[in-house]
Amino acid sequence: MSMTEIKGKIAFIGSGNMARAIIGGLVRAGFPGDRILVVNPGNPASMEAVRQEYGAVPSNPESLAGAEVIVIAVKPQSFPEAAANYRAFANPKALFISIMAGLSNAAVEDAFGGVRTVRVMPNIALAAGCGASGYAPGKYATEADAAVAQAIFSAAGLAVRVPEDRINDVTALSGSGAAYIYLLVEAMRDAAVEEGMDPAAAAALAGQTLIGAAKQLERENLAPEALRKRITSKNGTTEAAIEKMTESGFFEAVQAGYRANKARSRQLSDELCKKYERG
Repeated sequence: MSMTEIKGKIAFIGSGNMARAIIGGLVRAGFPGDRILVVNPGNPASMEAVRQEYGAVPSNPESLAGAEVIVIAVKPQSFPEAAANYRAFANPKALFISIMAGLSNAAVEDAFGGVRTVRVMPNIALAAGCGASGYAPGKYATEADAAVAQAIFSAAGLAVRVPEDRINDVTALSGSGAAYIYLLVEAMRDAAVEEGMDPAAAAALAGQTLIGAAKQLERENLAPEALRKRITSKNGTTEAAIEKMTESGFFEAVQAGYRANKARSRQLSDELCKKYERG
């Protein structure tokens, strides 16, 4: 499905950074800004900023009745209040897409009365048109609903369907993954500075190295180890660095971080769902 096949209006409850990133992707993919509704009465300045940037329409809660798709883009802690405020206005036949970390499809289904839902874990690279999102259809969602979610989140990057019990893996891998990459660039920059390189030069070279490696990985569509081995000459400088990183526990550190993220995600999800889900 392409964005042009979505004929109705898409409403966003919330207008924060992630909502703006998704809206930007939709508009760049050709979806008309005047069919994007933004509902955030507590922050009219934010709604106006989205209107100016993307042509989206600042709207009141009553407008949710005319939306084909409703994207819930509020903080999970704010969801009970949002559900209470908007339940009476939301179109019960709409597809509800939640990007709230930790909240299950069942929580949204219950809050809005058995609606069709898709749960999505996006990442911040959506803002650059290079997002990586995992999505999981809910109990009442159809294949057509899954296709809509795929189209919306593919508009600003990659979208991959996963079972809902793997959403925490998506969080640990791509949801938080950009921060891991930034940490690596930070470490590379700092290592060079400690050895005497000019900080500005070190930052520029480290950042561009990330960009170049990512583009090559995308363009050549090879496994990362294949690209790594290609530039790792026997007894060369790259091999010496990789051997030292490996000996120092590089892979173990990444795996430990992944598991810590997943465990914390599961803990937060359990805490939230105890409040909002059935039974």
